[in-house]
Amino acid sequence: MDKNLQAVIFSGFSKYFLALFFTFLFSFSFAQVKFSASTNDRTIGKNDYLQVQFTIENAANVESITPPSFKNFAVVSGPNHQSSMSNVNGNIKQSLSVGFVLQPLATGNFTISSATAKADRKEYHSNPLTIRVTNSTSSNRAGGNSLLSPFGNITPDFPTEPVTHQFDDYILQKGENVAEKIKRNLFIKIDVSKKSCYVGEPIIATYKLYTRLKSESNVVKAPSFNGFSVSELEMPDNYSLRTEKYNGREYNVYTLRKVQLYPLQSGKLSLEPVEVKNRITFLKAEYAGKRKGDIFYDMLRDFADENAPGNATEQQIITVTCDTLNINVKPLPDANKPAWFKGAVGNFKIVASLEKNNITTDDAGSLKIIISGAGNIQLINAPNVLWPQGIEGFESKSSENLDKFSVPMKGDKVFIYPFTVTNPGEYTIPAINFLYFNISTQSYKTISTQPLSIHVVKGTGNSQKVFNSVNQINNDEYKNWYEFIYTYRIYFIGALLLLFVLMILFVKNKREKKDAVIESNVHTNISENKVEQPNEFIIPANPLADAEEKLSEGAISQFYKVLDVSLYKYLSEKLKVPVEELTKKKINERMDKCNVGVGTTLLVNSLLEDIQLNLYAPVSSETQMQEVYEKASEVVSLLDKQIC
Repeated sequence: MDKNLQAVIFSGFSKYFLALFFTFLFSFSFAQVKFSASTNDRTIGKNDYLQVQFTIENAANVESITPPSFKNFAVVSGPNHQSSMSNVNGNIKQSLSVGFVLQPLATGNFTISSATAKADRKEYHSNPLTIRVTNSTSSNRAGGNSLLSPFGNITPDFPTEPVTHQFDDYILQKGENVAEKIKRNLFIKIDVSKKSCYVGEPIIATYKLYTRLKSESNVVKAPSFNGFSVSELEMPDNYSLRTEKYNGREYNVYTLRKVQLYPLQSGKLSLEPVEVKNRITFLKAEYAGKRKGDIFYDMLRDFADENAPGNATEQQIITVTCDTLNINVKPLPDANKPAWFKGAVGNFKIVASLEKNNITTDDAGSLKIIISGAGNIQLINAPNVLWPQGIEGFESKSSENLDKFSVPMKGDKVFIYPFTVTNPGEYTIPAINFLYFNISTQSYKTISTQPLSIHVVKGTGNSQKVFNSVNQINNDEYKNWYEFIYTYRIYFIGALLLLFVLMILFVKNKREKKDAVIESNVHTNISENKVEQPNEFIIPANPLADAEEKLSEGAISQFYKVLDVSLYKYLSEKLKVPVEELTKKKINERMDKCNVGVGTTLLVNSLLEDIQLNLYAPVSSETQMQEVYEKASEVVSLLDKQIC
C-alpha cells in the first residue's frame, strides 16, 4: 500500500476516533446547554426602562445569538455582551449573555418573543417574556440600567425642562472642534495595584475605557505581557461597566481587561497599551434646537433610534490607545537565599498523605502532596521526594483549584506521585520540604510535612497488576486519554469496527487527505532531518512563524501540532540537544546548565504542559489558542536573551 495512503488512513482514523470518543465522554462531563431570557421587571411604567438579557450557558462554541424584533419597544441600548467562566473543583460553568435596554412605545400587555441561539451545531430558543406597561409615571430609570446603557450618566430622572449643558457632550455645535471634543471625553487608562514589586509578587493590571460619548467600541489590538506570567481575573456580573468621577467629571467606565501578573524576571518591565476602535455618534445642535415639547426626551429617543434622520447626526471613527506603563521589578534578595530555591513567592502550607498505609508488592501506592495558600501558586513545581531505598517513585501529576477573585490568587495545587515497592518490609518516607519567599516578612521560609510510614507485605508476584495500578492512578486523577484507551482497549474494539466506514470516507476526501499527509509526516521529519542533517536547521527570525499562520487562519487543531513541532525544533537548536532526545527532564537540565532563570524555566514547563493538554484533549477556544501563542512568544523572547 502507498505510504501516503497509509498515512491518510491512520490519521483520518485517529481523528474520527478521538473526536467521537471525546464527544461521548464530554457529553457526560459537562452540564446541558441552556438558553434563557430574563428581565429586571415584568411590570413597568410607560416612562420606565426595561432590561432584557439573553443568556446561553455551558455551550462550548456559540456561533450567534439573534434577538427578537422587540415590537412595541424602542431599543435604547444594546446589544451589550457579557461572558463568564468558572471552574470550582472540576465543575465547569460558562455563559455568554447579550443584553438590551428597552423603552415601551405604548401601554398594554406585550410579549417579547423568543431569541435564537446557534451553539455546538444546534439551534436553541429562549423563553418568551410577557411585559405589562402601565400609565404609571414612576420611573425605574435609576434602577441600575446605567450599567447597560451608553447613556448611563444621563438616564436617571429626566427633568421636565432639562438644562441644555447637561447634554453638551452628545451635541455637536456648529464649528466645534470634533477631535478636541473626543479627546476630552474618550480615553483609556491602565490602573495597577503597584508600580514596584519583587520577582514573583503579583500585580493587578486593569485596562479601562472612560467615555462620556455615545460610541461603539471594539478592541483591535490586545496588550502583551512580556516578562510576566498572566492569569485572567474573573469579574462579577455587571462589573465590566460602571460610572467613575475623574478630574471632577462623571464617566462611563468599561473594564476592557483585568489580569493578575507575576513578574518572571527583575528589571524594568513594560505593560503595553491596548488599542480600541470607536465609532462615535454626535447629535447636531441645529437638529436638537428644532424639537418641541420635552425636547431632550424626544431627542434622546431619536438619537437611539436607527431611523433617526441622516442629517441629524454626525459620525466619527477614531482609534484610541494609552501610554506604556513601566513596572520596576526588584530581584529577590540574595541574603540567606538557599541554593534549592525554585521561585515560589507568597504564603503557603504543605501537607502530605498516602492513599494506603498498608500495601503489597503487587500494588502501586499513591503519595499526595497539597500546597495551599496565596501567591504564584500556578508556577509551583512538584516538591522533591526522597524515596527510601526499595521504593521506586514515578513522575508526579498535578492539578489546581484557584480562586480567581482573590488578590493575590488563592487556592491549592495537588501533586500525585505513584510508587511501587519491590520487597516487603517497613518503610518511612521522610519529611518533604517546600521553600518559598514571604513578601510580608521579606524572608525565605521552609515548611515541611510529617514523615509517612508504609507497611508492605509480599504479594503474588503479579507485576502486570502493578503496571495496571500505576496507569489506573494516572487515569483517575488526570484523565490521561491515551493511557486510558490502552488500558481499556478491549472495550473499544466494537467502536473501532464501526469507525472503519468513516476511515474509508475520509480517504475519499481530497482536502483532508492533503492535510492528513502533512500532519502525519511533520513529526517524523523532525527527527529524521535532525539525525541525517544535524547542521542544516538554523533558528529563523521568527521560529513560531508556522504556528502564527495557523493562528491567523483559526486552525485550532493544526495550530497545536505545528506549535509543538516548531517549539521542539527551537529548543533542540537552542539547547544543543537532538529532537529525539528532548524530554522534560533533559530540557530542564540543559536550561539549568545554561543558567536560565527560574521564572523562565517554570514558564517553559507550563507551556509544554499546555501544548500537550491541547494536543490530546478536545479542541480549545480561539482565546485560549491566542494565550498559548503569546506564552510561546514570551518563552522564545526570554530564552533568546538568556542563551546566546
